[in-house]
Amino acid sequence: LTILICGQAPLNIHIVGGVDASEGSWLWQVSLHTSGCHFCGGSLINNEWVLTVAHCLPGASSLRVYLGRRTQQGVNANEISRNVTTIIVHPSYDRTTNNNDIAVLRLSARVTFNDYIRPVCLAAQSSVFISGTSCVCFWCSVNLPAPGILQETMVPVVANDRCNTLLGSGSVTSNMMCAGLMEGGKDTCQGDSGGPMVSKQCLVWVQSGITS
Repeated sequence: LTILICGQAPLNIHIVGGVDASEGSWLWQVSLHTSGCHFCGGSLINNEWVLTVAHCLPGASSLRVYLGRRTQQGVNANEISRNVTTIIVHPSYDRTTNNNDIAVLRLSARVTFNDYIRPVCLAAQSSVFISGTSCVCFWCSVNLPAPGILQETMVPVVANDRCNTLLGSGSVTSNMMCAGLMEGGKDTCQGDSGGPMVSKQCLVWVQSGITS
């Protein structure tokens, strides 16, 4: 008997874009730290692996992964942390174009799932996210000198050809997704790289992209 627990957030009753995320809303969201400071995000994909972006990792030493964390400034009663034992970067990652900007981290010990820490569901190879709205979470704030409480906001998926028209031909490859409002206002920022973009399919949240 297999019990599906990925992508389920029992405490996430509703989403209000652009506000503080409630405790236990995004159970797979992780915070990557080096030298005691948050510098990138990631997502828990099973009980011992985290998905993030490759460009966060060069030069990052003494990695520490925090799970169940809501705030970077205060107490997190439901938080646990792990060291990283293995880093695997996509073999075709291109630092110049950021194509294949993806990596996985193996945790030093397996994680026990609860109402505050669970993995996100991964999209099937045939999945297509061409329209609609997805959710991104981030810790950075324009009003703070350092990241604060985890924020959540909804962003529309934008066609790659439209993004290439705006950003320059070839900026967005077939391995990438583009999302956000054309007029700006709701977006992630520096320090949010590696965090997941998720889309709700039926009753579960599926990771549709990675902030890069």
